[in-house]
Amino acid sequence: MRDAEHNRNDQGDREYGGHDGDYEDENRRRHGWVFLVLALLLVVGTGYGAYSFLRQDDPASTAKTPSTASGTAGAVERSPRNAARRFLGEWQAGNWTGAGALTTDPNAAGAALVGLDDGLRVSSRRLTVGEAQPERPDGGIPVPFEARLTLENAGEWTYTGTLTVAKAPDRGYLVGWAPTALHPELTATTRLKLAPNQGGVGGEELRAKDGSALSPTDYPSLAAIRTGLASKARPAEQAASGGTVLLVDAGTSATVKQVATVGTVQTAPPADGGVRTTLDAKLQAAAEQAVGGESRTTSLAAVRIGTGEIVALANNPAGGPNNAFLGTTPPGSTLKIVTAATLLTKGAVDLDDKVGCPESANAGGMRFTNSEGRAFPEGTFKLAFAQSCNTTMANLSGKLTGGDLAGIAHDCFGIGGNWKTGIVSFDGRVPVATDDTMKAANMIGQGQVQMNPLTMASVVATAKSGTFRQPHLLVDQEGLWRAPRGLAPAVSSRLRTLMRAVVTEGTAHDSLGGLGGDVGAKTGTAEVGGGKPNNGWMVAYRGDIAVAVWVEGGITGGRSAGPIVKSFLGAAG
Repeated sequence: MRDAEHNRNDQGDREYGGHDGDYEDENRRRHGWVFLVLALLLVVGTGYGAYSFLRQDDPASTAKTPSTASGTAGAVERSPRNAARRFLGEWQAGNWTGAGALTTDPNAAGAALVGLDDGLRVSSRRLTVGEAQPERPDGGIPVPFEARLTLENAGEWTYTGTLTVAKAPDRGYLVGWAPTALHPELTATTRLKLAPNQGGVGGEELRAKDGSALSPTDYPSLAAIRTGLASKARPAEQAASGGTVLLVDAGTSATVKQVATVGTVQTAPPADGGVRTTLDAKLQAAAEQAVGGESRTTSLAAVRIGTGEIVALANNPAGGPNNAFLGTTPPGSTLKIVTAATLLTKGAVDLDDKVGCPESANAGGMRFTNSEGRAFPEGTFKLAFAQSCNTTMANLSGKLTGGDLAGIAHDCFGIGGNWKTGIVSFDGRVPVATDDTMKAANMIGQGQVQMNPLTMASVVATAKSGTFRQPHLLVDQEGLWRAPRGLAPAVSSRLRTLMRAVVTEGTAHDSLGGLGGDVGAKTGTAEVGGGKPNNGWMVAYRGDIAVAVWVEGGITGGRSAGPIVKSFLGAAG
C-alpha cells in the first residue's frame, strides 16, 4: 500500500477512460510530431546546450514534468511564502515527486520524504505554513511551518520546523534542500524512526454494538483494526497506543537520540472485558461474505446514515492493508455526488435543465469523452448524472471557481476534516483546482482527488441526510469532527432524486434495480495510471445504511463493485 501511496499522484497528462468516459490532451495529440521535429533541430543546431535543456535529470525540466500533483511545479514562483506553501501542500498530499520538484535538489528531497514517511509509518499529514521572515545576508528567507503527522497505531505527533526559501536563476523561489527542511534534527547521515509501544487487542476482546463477540475466525477482516481500536478505546491511563520517535543512524540504525514520545503505554487490560464498537454483527458478516468472494483486491465500508456509526468494513485479502480506511485513490464518478451538490448549491444547474451530454467536450485544453461514445444531446442534468456523463461536467466546469468543489467537499461533506474514527484513517482530499483542466478532472473524481470506501460511504450518508456525521467505530466516542455547515434541504432532496435515478434508469440499474425499498447509488470507474486497469467503484444507500465498495482493477463499477453492493445491501434490508 505504501508503494501505491508514494506514487498515487503520478498521473500526468493521460486519457481517462472506462465506464465513466475519458479525456485526453488534444494539443499533445495534434502537435506531437511538430514538437519532435523542433526538438531534433535544437539538438542538431545548438549541440550540448540543447541536450542539457532537454535531458530528464535537469532540475528545471524535471520540475516541468506532468507527474507533479498540481501540474504547475515548473511555473516561476515570485512569492517566498507561496513557494513554501506549495512545497508543504505537495508533502501533505504525499506527492514526493511534486514536492521534490519545488526544491533545489528534487531527487534528494523526494527520497528523503519517502524515507520519512516509511520510517515514521505516517498514515496522514497536515502541514501549515507560517509567515516568511526577513531575508538573511546569504539570500535565504526562513519560512516556519508546523507538521502534524498521524503515525500508524501510535497517534499524532506535532512539531515545528523552518524551510529556507531562496531565488534560483530563471526559476523564481525554491525551497533550499537540506534534511532539516523535514525536521530540524535531521542530517544527511540520520533518519527518523517510529518504535511503537507493545499492545493490542485479542480476538475475544472486540465486540459489536450489541455486545456480541467478533472473533478473528468469523470476522477475518477485522484484523486490520484490532490493534488500532485498542489504542483508541481505552482511557489514557490504559492506552495501548503510542510509541517513540527516534533519531537513528542511517547506515546502522543505531539510536542517536530519542526525539519525542507519542501516546502512552498500556498499564492495565480493558476493564469491561472487551472493546465495544459500533459494528453490527449481522452486517459485518454480510460484508465479509460479499467481499470474500472477490478474487481481486477489494474493500468495503458502511455507515449508519443517522448517526455516522461504522457498521461494517471488509478488506480482501483480509490480512492485507486496511484500504477501506487508508486507501488514497481516485474515486472516479462516484465523486459526482459532491460535484452535483456544488453545482446545485451554487445555483449553476437544476435537475430538469437541458444541459446535454455530448460525445466530447473541452475544458482547459483537454478533451473529455464518454464511454462507448455515449451521447444525449438534449439530455437533462438528471439524465446526465444517471448516465455518468463526463462531458456534461466538463461543460459545466466553467460555472464553478477552482475552490468551489473543494469548499463544499470540506464544509458540507467533511472531506479533509480532522476525523476521529477510532483508528488511524485517511479522511479524503479534494484540493483547490489550480487550472481549468484540474477543475474539470476533479469534478469527475480524477485529477488530484483521493478517497477510500469510508470517505465515500460518508459522502453518500451526507448526501441523503443533508448533514455530515463523522464516521466512528467506538460507542459513545467523543471529539467527533463537525462540518462547518450542512447541505440545504432542497439540495439534499435533489441529490436523493439523482441517486435514485442512477438505480431506476442509469448505470446501476442492472446491478441494483431489483432491490426493494429506498435505494440510491452512483457508479464510478477510476483510472490510476501506469498502464494498470481501471478501478471499479459503487456507492449506495438503502434505508439508513450507506455503503461504498472499491475493486482494484475492476474496470467498471457496475460490473465489479455492483454485485458486492447488492449482496451487502440485500442483507441490510
